[in-house]
Amino acid sequence: MMDWTDRHERYFLRLISRRAWLYTEMVTTGALLHGDWRRYLAYHPDEHPVALQLGGNDPAALARCARMAEEVGYDEVNLNVGCPSDRVQGGAFGACLM
Repeated sequence: MMDWTDRHERYFLRLISRRAWLYTEMVTTGALLHGDWRRYLAYHPDEHPVALQLGGNDPAALARCARMAEEVGYDEVNLNVGCPSDRVQGGAFGACLM
């Protein structure tokens, strides 16, 4: 959920449950490759297990971003293929990938 499941929200949720998987807000490949990737990939060590939700439509960019997520210690990379947002589908990813 963009603009909701930031690292502060995930930290709060971790206080409620120690075992539930936590997911980041969707981050696009463009944001990671051309923006402040350290900010987008930041999380607190207590958040584990934590998954990066990645949005994009270019296999090479998705692979590069998945490697970045692995390098900073994410437990899983989740490819967003379900977001119905017009904004997301305008970028040719999300639900239109199904």
